[in-house]
Amino acid sequence: MITSENIKKFIRPIALGGLLLLVTLVFAQQINFTSLDLGRHLANGREVWHSPGLLFQNFYSYTEPDFSFVNHHWLAGVIYYGIFLLGGFKLLSVFNILLALAIFWLGFRLAEKKAGFYWTAFLALPLVLMLSQRTDIRPELFSYFFILLTWFLLEKTSETYLRKYLYWLLPLFLVWVNIHIYFFIGLLLVAFYALAHFLPPAWQKLWSGADAQDILQAGWEKGRDLIRIFLLILFISLINPNTWRGLLYPFNILREYGYEIAENKTIFFLETLSTNPAFFIFKVLLVVLFVSFGAYWLVKRKLPLFELLMAVFFSGLGLFASRNIALFSLVAWIISSRNFSVLNYLGKSVQFLAQPEIIRARRYAGAALLAGFIFILIFYLWSDSRNQREFIKQPLGINVTNGSGDSAQFFRDSGLRGPIFNNYDLGSALTFWLFPDEKVFVDNRPEAYSVKFFRDIYKPMQESRLAWDKISKDYGIKTVYFSHTDSTPWARQFVNMILSHPDWTLVYFDRYTVILSLTKETDDEIINKYKISSVDFRNQIRQLAASSLEFGKMNLASLAEITGQPEIAVEIYRQVLLNNPDDLQSLTSLGFLYSASADREDLRKAIVYFDRALLAGERLPGIYNQRGLVYWNMGDYKKAATDWQTALELDQANATTLHYLSELKRLQTEKAIPIFP
Repeated sequence: MITSENIKKFIRPIALGGLLLLVTLVFAQQINFTSLDLGRHLANGREVWHSPGLLFQNFYSYTEPDFSFVNHHWLAGVIYYGIFLLGGFKLLSVFNILLALAIFWLGFRLAEKKAGFYWTAFLALPLVLMLSQRTDIRPELFSYFFILLTWFLLEKTSETYLRKYLYWLLPLFLVWVNIHIYFFIGLLLVAFYALAHFLPPAWQKLWSGADAQDILQAGWEKGRDLIRIFLLILFISLINPNTWRGLLYPFNILREYGYEIAENKTIFFLETLSTNPAFFIFKVLLVVLFVSFGAYWLVKRKLPLFELLMAVFFSGLGLFASRNIALFSLVAWIISSRNFSVLNYLGKSVQFLAQPEIIRARRYAGAALLAGFIFILIFYLWSDSRNQREFIKQPLGINVTNGSGDSAQFFRDSGLRGPIFNNYDLGSALTFWLFPDEKVFVDNRPEAYSVKFFRDIYKPMQESRLAWDKISKDYGIKTVYFSHTDSTPWARQFVNMILSHPDWTLVYFDRYTVILSLTKETDDEIINKYKISSVDFRNQIRQLAASSLEFGKMNLASLAEITGQPEIAVEIYRQVLLNNPDDLQSLTSLGFLYSASADREDLRKAIVYFDRALLAGERLPGIYNQRGLVYWNMGDYKKAATDWQTALELDQANATTLHYLSELKRLQTEKAIPIFP
C-alpha cells in the first residue's frame, strides 16, 4: 500500500536523483577549448612553479609583457593542471560535473533544512536551467561552492553554538583568495551575518532609550564572534602573492577596460542583440524572490535580515552583469524556498487542509507533479541539445569538441613560426598549446592589457588594412592564427581582409580557426606544401560541413559568409534546417543573406525566413530593422514603418531604427505619401 511514509522513503531519493541527473546533463557538455579561459589556467598550473612572474605581470604576451597584472586565480590553474595530468580533458570534464553536483547538493541541504523537500525540489527546476549559463570549466564554480559552504558554516555555528565551525572559515578563505576573485562575496556574507546578529538587539536597546554604550554593548554580545572571525579572515585574505593588492583587487573591477566583454553587460542590453530564455527566467526568479519575502511577512510579521541583505546584494549582482545571473539564481533558490515554506503554517491552521486524507492527497499530488516535471525537463534538455541549443550550447560529452586541437598540431608539424597575430578569444588556448616556444599577441584577460593597446593597436589592425600593414610590420608578425568564430564586427572584417590580402597565404583552416603565413617570410617549401587555393577553400568548407555536427556547420557557414561566398552559406544553413526547421540562427542568417540581394525574388525569400524566425521566437530589433529595410527596398513603406516602430518598442535607443524612421518621415513629407497613420 502506498502511504505517506512510502512517498518520503522512495519518492524523495528518486526525485533528488532526477534533479542531480538534470544538473549532470547540463554540465556534461564538451569543452570548446578555442574560446575559453581554460588554456591559460592550465598554463598557469604548468608554469607557475618555475615562472613566478605570471603572478604579477602579463607573462604570456609579447605585446605588453611588463603590464602589471594581479593573477587572482593561479591556484585554480594548479588544481586544473594536476587533474589534467592525471586524466586529460575527460577527467577535467568529470571533475567539473562533480563540482557542479556538490554545489547543487550543498544548496539543496541549505534550503531543505528550513524549507522542506517539496519547496526546495520544485524551485530547483528553474535553477537547473539557469546553471546552464555558467557550465564551462572555470574558477568561478569554486566560488559558488565556497559561498554555499561559508553560508553552511555560519548557520551551523548558530545552530550548535560551537565556534569551531567559524574557524573552518580561515583555511577556506586562505584557499579561496588564491582561486577566484569572488572571495570578496564570502567576506560580505560573513559581514551580513554579523550585521544580522548585531542589529536586532542594538535596535531594541535604541528603542528602549538606552545610551550609545548600552546599544553597542547589546549588539557586540550577539555579534562579537562573527566580527572577530570577519577581521581574521580579512587578515587571512592578505596571504596571496599580491598581498594587499590581491585583497583590494575585486573592488577595482569597475575600472575601464579597453575591450568590452558580453558577459559583463546587463541582460537588458544583451536581450536586444540575441534571444536567451535565461534572461526571462532571471526576471521571473527576481520577482519570485521578493514575492517570497511578502509571503514570509504575511505569516511571520517580520523579515529575516540576513536573507534580505543577501537577496538585495545578489539581485544587484545579477542586474549588474549577465555573468552573475546563475549565481543569483542559486542564492534566490535557497532563500525563496525558505521564505515560501512559511505558507505551510497556513495549511496547518486551516482545518480542512489539516485533515490526514487531505495531507496525503497533497503529498501524492506533489510527488506526481515533481516526477512529471523532472521527466519533462530531462526530455526537454536532451531535445534542446540536438535542436534549439538554448541551454545546451555545446555537444554533450566529457572531452574537448571534435578537432579543436587540430590547428595546434598543424602549427607545430608544419614548421611555421611567430611572432603570431591572434584574436582575443583564441589567446588562452594558444598559451597552453604553444608557450613557451611562442607568445601570444593578446589573450582573453582585458585587465592584463592597457586601454591604449585595444583602442590604438588591436582593433585598428582588424578594421583597417593600412593599420594592419603598418602595425604588423612593426611587430614583425609572420603568422596569423585566428579564430573565425569570433563574432565581433572587427574580427569578421579582419578575416575577410586577411584572406584576400596579397601578402598572406592561407595554409590551414578548420571549424574554428584559420592560419595564414606571410609569404615572403616563409620557406617556399612550406607555402607550396600547404597553400590552400580559393577552389580548395570552397571544397574543404563543404567537406567539413558535411562531416560536422550542427555546432560545426554553423561556424563554417559563418566563415563562408565572411569570405563572400553566400551560396555555400545558404547550402549549409539549409542542411541545418532539414534536421531542425526552427533553428533560429539558420533562419535569421538566411534572412540577412537574401536581404542583401537586389533581386526581388530573393527579397521575398528574406521576408519568408525573417517571418519564420520571428514565429520561432527570435523577436529582436535587428530582425525587424532588416525586414523593414527589405520592405523599403520593395516599395512597401507602410510595412517598413510597422517593422521599424516595432524595433523601436524593443530598443528605444536603437540608432539604426531612429535613422530609418526619420528617413520615412522625410519621404512622407517630401513625396506626400501616406505612410504613418
